[in-house]
Amino acid sequence: MGLNKKVLRIIKLVYGTIYNSIFIRWIVRKPINTWILPSLSNPQQEIKDALIWHDEKFHKTDLYSSISHKYEKKFINYVLNATIKEDHILDICCNQGRWLKALRRNGYTNLSGFDIMKPAIEKFRLSEEYLSGGIEVEHSLAQDYFLKANKNSYDYAITWGATIELIHPSFLLFEKLYKITRKGFIFMINENKHTYPRFYRHIIKSSGFTPKKILCLSPDFTLLHYEK
Repeated sequence: MGLNKKVLRIIKLVYGTIYNSIFIRWIVRKPINTWILPSLSNPQQEIKDALIWHDEKFHKTDLYSSISHKYEKKFINYVLNATIKEDHILDICCNQGRWLKALRRNGYTNLSGFDIMKPAIEKFRLSEEYLSGGIEVEHSLAQDYFLKANKNSYDYAITWGATIELIHPSFLLFEKLYKITRKGFIFMINENKHTYPRFYRHIIKSSGFTPKKILCLSPDFTLLHYEK
């Protein structure tokens, strides 16, 4: 039994190495996620992917409660410089709302957010920034939130990595974004990792957006600012 477990671990390690290799990612995974999966409706998988984040079994909310490392600071500073206080800003998968809190402290009063993780939303609603007004948040699946949002509901959408990269490609996120935003979006994402690496810039352009600023800050962090 011990030998079988060891062999199984080796097989999983080899499979994981091949699956996440640069060659497989660029030649197989990214093309499939960009051009094939978007045409194959898969609501069951969309829900399954999201439910991993429903509670704190695997991911603790405190990991996303504050702004600390340099790329986080660069992101929020960019958002502050690229938007105005009157803008209605939507934080996609906001967790405890660190970006919304920072915007609120800087005088923004028309802020919205949502997250599938209920404990994060509950903690967010106890924060000083939320209680001061100007922020509305919901516990919601991303797909449900986007589908019920009205046309031009928000000026900008924002998000930080490990959010849209985990949403199944069959949900046409950027088409929905084009509908519900008036101006555009500012995302900090990882274009080549997480569950569904894609050729994001092709998808975004095909959805009607125009690049305003693209900053490749590191292999893991790319800031994408697109306008309508």
